[in-house]
Amino acid sequence: MPGCASVEWVFGDIREPRSFERAAAACDASVHMAAEYGPEAASFDLLAVETLLAAAQVHDGPRTFVYTSGLWVLGATGEHAADESSPTDHPAQAVAWRPAHERHVLAADAERLVTAVVRPGMVFGRRGGLFDRFFADTQADGTAAVVGDGGNRWSTVHVDDVAALYVALLEKAHTTVGALSPRDRVFHAMSGSSERVVDIARAANQAAGGSGSVRPWPVAEARASFGPMADALAMDQVVRAPRSERVLGFRPRVPAFVPYAAAAFREYASA
Repeated sequence: MPGCASVEWVFGDIREPRSFERAAAACDASVHMAAEYGPEAASFDLLAVETLLAAAQVHDGPRTFVYTSGLWVLGATGEHAADESSPTDHPAQAVAWRPAHERHVLAADAERLVTAVVRPGMVFGRRGGLFDRFFADTQADGTAAVVGDGGNRWSTVHVDDVAALYVALLEKAHTTVGALSPRDRVFHAMSGSSERVVDIARAANQAAGGSGSVRPWPVAEARASFGPMADALAMDQVVRAPRSERVLGFRPRVPAFVPYAAAAFREYASA
């Protein structure tokens, strides 16, 4: 990170907790954002959670641990928008294990340890993530593929806005004693808009030089490549972040993906 002489990068492996546990124990705060994709996703995620919580408990002084979850734990929302207080009793199959991990993290909150959960929306911006596929597909064959018919909605958020929320959360949790009440420790990060995936794909296609061509990909066929994640990608969600706005002063800089698509492609192409 240019200009940050005090930053020391430590590279670890979610499969091998010894690669990061010592560094975590020396920090005042830790944020778990790593992800494992595949049949062992749940076990490796829990291993990381347990390692970071243990590291936090041996540290001398107040600590903060933030667990990164996601909106898929809310399941399909229909027309009634979900928020941070909505139940997680019908999560997408791909993340059916994650609500239990959220509860485990929140239950670890103690006198000198503040724990919280962040659920980012569908993240775009720079390079990396699901939106890259729309750009890559367009560059490859001129068409952006969507799982299903694209009529479902995603609650989107720019990666820089997600980063800003993490910073606000860490600052509030670590510098203000009692700033986060037990009921206010789950936070959403999204722009506040819910855009239909077909509109997202069309805007991405045009931004990447295409004609706006979108190709539907039947969910049953997409499962061969993505497994249960295909069903999650076709899930309809409308999600808001009132607690993040009220408690953390969260105000997204980028309001939605579709009007930002051209800039998003420039970020993708230059990364």
